[in-house]
Amino acid sequence: MINNAKDITELKIFRQNVLAGYLRRTQHGCAFDFDNEFLNNPRFHGLSYQMPKTRESIVHAGVNLHPFFAGLLPEGLRLRLLVKQLKTSEDDLFTLFAAAGTKSVGDVYAATEDLIIPDIEAPALDEVNFYKFFFEQAEAGHLELTSDSIAGVQEKMSASMISLPLHIAESHKSYILKLNPEDKPNLVQNEKICLALAHHCGIRVNNAKLIYDKNRNPGLLVERFDRIEGDNLQVSLMLHQEDACQFLDYYPADKYRLSFREIAEGMAEICSAPKIDLLRLLQIYAFSYLIGNGDLHAKNISLYTDSKSGRISLTPAYDLLTTYIYKDHHMALKLDGRDDNLKRSNFIAFGTRLGVSDKAINQMLNRLLTKFKKHGHMLYTFPLTEKQKSLLKTVVKKRAEDLS
Repeated sequence: MINNAKDITELKIFRQNVLAGYLRRTQHGCAFDFDNEFLNNPRFHGLSYQMPKTRESIVHAGVNLHPFFAGLLPEGLRLRLLVKQLKTSEDDLFTLFAAAGTKSVGDVYAATEDLIIPDIEAPALDEVNFYKFFFEQAEAGHLELTSDSIAGVQEKMSASMISLPLHIAESHKSYILKLNPEDKPNLVQNEKICLALAHHCGIRVNNAKLIYDKNRNPGLLVERFDRIEGDNLQVSLMLHQEDACQFLDYYPADKYRLSFREIAEGMAEICSAPKIDLLRLLQIYAFSYLIGNGDLHAKNISLYTDSKSGRISLTPAYDLLTTYIYKDHHMALKLDGRDDNLKRSNFIAFGTRLGVSDKAINQMLNRLLTKFKKHGHMLYTFPLTEKQKSLLKTVVKKRAEDLS
């Protein structure tokens, strides 16, 4: 557990293991100050895309954590468990951030000397029940301290908490183990199929595979693309990554409020090759529309920075699944005010306003539809009721015609 997490007033903030600065509670919010050595380090332009280097304090009032840091917090059940453990409220973001562990998505994380890390022996894969282990660690107050702080609603934990056989996971790679929530059975199977289908349709996705615990419960082992192999094969390097809420300077709670246009315009300003990445973004959106993915929100779209070239680009697609079978029938992000009945002309009009040629958009949609026609049958290969399968086939056929 954490000693007096609510009493912690200052956190050291690191980027790629380099001290970047200090985050302090204030009477009305929080303030961040860059470390002098970090300011003089030519390796970094700033802490985040929206927090360039400055000798002035970056002050935030009204909420006690800047949106970028808030975007590193867990969500859903894991956030509620953390709130309960700390006996605080969900709006005390500074305390939650102090307690959420030392490593987050990307290369920015917080550390404090007041953190006590429990010594937990991780069981072997064939000796553990994923779900029992997850909730035992959560109830004991260990979950956030022993795992990476991965934002997201599904029950997730770092794969490093479980000893994985070498044929499943290599020691120099980092993974997330995702579990099925009670209210949405077969969700990890759903995601595995949708990621595989997206790959067959020409979309870059993160690598993932289904694995099973001693009771044959499934888990989705997802390889993290914000960790890459270092010179020493036993070490992984951290890449800078920000989701759309972070690079647009919004809180996670705004992930469904942002429009697709706002995200695309933000990317156009930040990405090194915006036209290429905007076309990829349109491809992911079109694919999500085809499969009935109503959960493509702002935290499921991210940018990352190449550690060698400094190039900023769209990450591989992740968290892809069909939500139509769960009665989620509309797109989370509106495209020009529309969250359903999208036509090819809508994509062309949207993309051309951002400088993407109509020829490139037409070619992308043609390739996507051709490959989807060939591989779309995969969408119905995870456990579905006959009613769900019929519903999904109907909407997929309709939406494929919309984009033709």
